[in-house]
Amino acid sequence: MNAPDHGPADPTPGAPLAAIQDAVADLFADIAAFWGFPRSQGRVYGLLLTSPTPLGQRQIRERLGLSQGCASMTLASLVRWGALERRGRTYVAQTDLWKVITRVLDQRERAQVTSAIARLSGAVADLEAAANPTDPAHLLILARARRLLDFFRLGGAFLDAFVARHPLAGLLDTIARRAARLPRSHDDPTRHVRIGA
Repeated sequence: MNAPDHGPADPTPGAPLAAIQDAVADLFADIAAFWGFPRSQGRVYGLLLTSPTPLGQRQIRERLGLSQGCASMTLASLVRWGALERRGRTYVAQTDLWKVITRVLDQRERAQVTSAIARLSGAVADLEAAANPTDPAHLLILARARRLLDFFRLGGAFLDAFVARHPLAGLLDTIARRAARLPRSHDDPTRHVRIGA
């Protein structure tokens, strides 16, 4: 039997844990907005990520002050992105951020990369068909279009490796971690920024 969707979300607003939930919800709202998603998606995900129990839509609405329509659309989109899982009438957060990020990249960014490759391939084919080896402007545009096409094909390959967690993804992670250990500024080479352990 499904749990009833009533009552305030634990913890009680104003309690120390509630303050942490608010801070995490605001953090994910900022991250969502940065990547072009509605802030409500970040807030709902942050709340559920720090919730000790699954929450129903009414609890989420009351805790975050969302309208019924906003909550309904937000929850549906987060389930579609794989950030939330529905359990009866309640929701729980996917706690593996790697899975959330890779699923969003796979669904959203892949469409853009695929579209760019298709459009640039068509443009390159048209330019090649109309090639005029004596026109420097035409040759310049063709060369740049080819470079752009190569760039997006490489981006697609990186996206495939990142999402599939191929060895290349591990290499990229190692590069990112090493880059994060470089000095923050040329003025003070003793100060380093580290990500993770």
